[in-house]
Amino acid sequence: MELIRFVNDNLARSNCYIVKCGKKCFVVDPGEEKMTKVIDFLEKNELEMVAVLLTHGHWDHILGINSMMEYKKVPLFVSEKGYEFLFNPEISLCIWQDVEFKIDKSLDIRTVKENDMIGLAGITEDEDECIFKIIETPGHTSGDICYYNEKEKVMITGDTIFKGTYGRVDLPTSNPIEMGKSLKKLMQYPEDTKVYPGHSFDTTIGEEKRYY
Repeated sequence: MELIRFVNDNLARSNCYIVKCGKKCFVVDPGEEKMTKVIDFLEKNELEMVAVLLTHGHWDHILGINSMMEYKKVPLFVSEKGYEFLFNPEISLCIWQDVEFKIDKSLDIRTVKENDMIGLAGITEDEDECIFKIIETPGHTSGDICYYNEKEKVMITGDTIFKGTYGRVDLPTSNPIEMGKSLKKLMQYPEDTKVYPGHSFDTTIGEEKRYY
């Protein structure tokens, strides 16, 4: 498994990741209206995108969904509690940023919940190196999730954990008490787990334990 980080060209400078497993890959949190850099990388390296994964539904993590689906229609995974964000500009903060975003409900949108497993074939119980367990981590939004690969000790945390800090809890559907619970939950994972956040650079669970 290899993770390649791209910085979305938006005011928030959010991260988008390609999770590469052989010649297949996931794209996580496409937050740029035109995902040209990511698509060019996929084509140059002859990678097959099998799904788009979302950590949560804020504008700077979803704005590029349409661009990716125009490139190739694949399943879109979002948490059960994050689904509404795709269609509500107030809680996705699109209206705050004066951003126009509409998604086609006919897309293959699949909702996930705590302990679901996502592999290259979709929701699965099979073992493979590219399988992620869903961890529900409400706090920044009510629908936040992290993606954890136990074998590789890799966690994609969206805006729950950043390097040295955590996501804002003063936004629609935010909850500081739930954020505290989510952070405590994540600190139970192995200290050498590599954390890939929604903004800034990677870190580890061990490094972040110093703050919590």
